[in-house]
Amino acid sequence: MPLRGAIATAILVPFLSATTVLAADPIGHGKRISATQDSLVASIGYLSPKERDAIAFRLLQTELMVAALSCGRQDYRSKYNTFVIRFRPALRSNGRTLRAIFKRTYGRHGKRRLEAYVTRLANEASVRSLERAGFCATAGRKLDALLRARHTETARGLLQQTQNP
Repeated sequence: MPLRGAIATAILVPFLSATTVLAADPIGHGKRISATQDSLVASIGYLSPKERDAIAFRLLQTELMVAALSCGRQDYRSKYNTFVIRFRPALRSNGRTLRAIFKRTYGRHGKRRLEAYVTRLANEASVRSLERAGFCATAGRKLDALLRARHTETARGLLQQTQNP
């Protein structure tokens, strides 16, 4: 079942304050990126490596969350919840980085723009979950790879864990 509009917002907005994360491929590392990421980078301009990782990590978190909610696997939900709890410090740090990017870029509208961005990421991930046969299996392998990582790992380190799950 895809996440849409208000449902996606209701699920995702609470994550912004405490845990912000998920990405398939870091932006600018020669990998394919989503249309939403591409338009964000185009509108923001220069991003530091840490900021690029923060955006990529948000995409990864979103894909894993969508998999947990839509793949029909209780073990994915359990693994996603474990991921959020275990990597809470990295998720919070990542959330601060994202909020800083959006505040710097959009000023007083930064929070609203970040919420809209996160919702678009969820909607795109939901569509991918329906269109790509291997979406759930790949997400499961990424969850397994993340749960083998040290709990002190940074967003960059966690992204690297999921490159070839």
